[in-house]
Amino acid sequence: MSAKNKLYYIVLFFYALLTNAQKLQIPSSTNHIKDVEFILDQEKSFGRDTTALKKFLQPLQNISNYKVLYDGLLANGYSDFYDSVNKNSNKYYLRSIKKAKNSKNSSLQIWAQLNYISYLYHYRDYINLTPILLEVIAAIETLPKNQIIAADESFKKIGWIMHTYGDYNTSIRYLEAAEKTADKNTSEYAAIINAIGLNYFYLGNDKRAAIYLNKTAELAAKIHDEVRYAKALGDLALISRKKGDLKTASEFLEKDIQISEKNKSDQNTMYASILLAEVFLENKNIQGAKEALNKAEKIAVAKTFFKKNELQIIKLRLEILELEHSTENELILRRRMNELENSLKDKDGEMAVNKVNWLIEKAKYEQHLDKAKEQIEYESTLKNFYIIIFTMISCIALLVFIYFKKRYINRYLRYEQQVALLESEKLKAEQKLSEVQDNLDSQIDYLKEKKKQIQNLKISIESIKQSSSYYIEKEKGKLNALLQSQLMTEKNWNAFKKEFQKEYPEFYLLLQQDFPEISDSNKKILLLQKLNFTNNETAELLGITSDDVKKSKLELKKKLGEKYNLLFDRFTA
Repeated sequence: MSAKNKLYYIVLFFYALLTNAQKLQIPSSTNHIKDVEFILDQEKSFGRDTTALKKFLQPLQNISNYKVLYDGLLANGYSDFYDSVNKNSNKYYLRSIKKAKNSKNSSLQIWAQLNYISYLYHYRDYINLTPILLEVIAAIETLPKNQIIAADESFKKIGWIMHTYGDYNTSIRYLEAAEKTADKNTSEYAAIINAIGLNYFYLGNDKRAAIYLNKTAELAAKIHDEVRYAKALGDLALISRKKGDLKTASEFLEKDIQISEKNKSDQNTMYASILLAEVFLENKNIQGAKEALNKAEKIAVAKTFFKKNELQIIKLRLEILELEHSTENELILRRRMNELENSLKDKDGEMAVNKVNWLIEKAKYEQHLDKAKEQIEYESTLKNFYIIIFTMISCIALLVFIYFKKRYINRYLRYEQQVALLESEKLKAEQKLSEVQDNLDSQIDYLKEKKKQIQNLKISIESIKQSSSYYIEKEKGKLNALLQSQLMTEKNWNAFKKEFQKEYPEFYLLLQQDFPEISDSNKKILLLQKLNFTNNETAELLGITSDDVKKSKLELKKKLGEKYNLLFDRFTA
């Protein structure tokens, strides 16, 4: 809220006070939640003057959404008037809730329901309030805190009710939410942390309970809230009593009662007096217990919604009679006890709370079933999603497979065509050799053609190595096999040597007779170079490198010595 808006609300509030608040002030800012909270802050009790109450609330009748507030606040006024559950209050509470639902405004609906719940809770009608409470809890869990009217008050109400039902952990959760939104250093904040402390006490965490309760007492003293201070002392007495420190417990309770009576807080006086009677009985102080019960009873019998407390008092009186071995008024007490127990079955008694807890557990179970159903639906949707994704991936994988299969087939076909073309050229050369006259010239032509094919094969192999089809050559090896077949085989060599002998009989005889130490591999090099084949051409035909040819000639020169020059005088190397 901006500083300007805050100033506007402060001025408006004090104006309402100065005019004795006989006319309800309607704010007109852009923040609907804050406007509603400002209206609710002006609520006051008119006692039995319902005419004045209606006149005070009349401005709310002129604004559509505020009609929800009019009915709800009017219902509260009738509750003050009758000081009990009544038809008028019920009518206006239900009308307020209906209008809130029709408005489709979740914030107003939660407020209207909680307003009714507070009324039912005050008069101990737990059975009727519980279904509405469960509805509110379901709605409030999904609404942002800044969309909840009087968020701290709303969370606090739920926390108190859950404490009454014995669901202390849930109570703490809501009270801690209220603690975060409530203004510090206020009676409201003190009430919240006091309730948190009580929850920890009933959960058995006395240390944490003491921290919160002492903090409550300190804050209440600081802000001069005497009633809250008295209540904190009464709750601290619970911890002392549990520890067995009955003296401190009774001192806390006596001070609690003294302050509560001074401030005319009857309900708190009654609670503290009953607890003090219990402490006195534990300490065998029967007279003190009787006096405390007398004080509590005067208050309990004055209100119909204090029947549960009256029942506590009667049970304690019967306990006293047993300790005193007396039967005085026992029959009257037991008769009244039975009446109260029957009356409280569906209202404020243990049976009512058990029934409420059953309703809550049933709601939780149904919620669990709903969540389970949602989980099943989610898993089913997820399963279908996975099936669709799997199908899509499978289709994509199949398409990719078909694409790459087709590419493989095309590459394989091109590879096979290339091999077939080179094999065809080889066959043509061999066919040509077989068709011409068998002489040295035809052998030379054949070798030169073979050399050309070897070069083409090497180019093809090098080219395929750089392509994505090389895996086919690695797998099949047909080009390399064809290359090996193009090299000079023993058959080729014998045919070539035969024709060479015919053409150069003297040279070949010289090799045989004067150079018997020359190996066949060296002879192949010498014969080819005799026919003017270069080192590179010789290397390609023999399947070796050009450096191998040069190295072989150098080694031959070392081996033959002066005879090498005699040999090479006959031809040029």
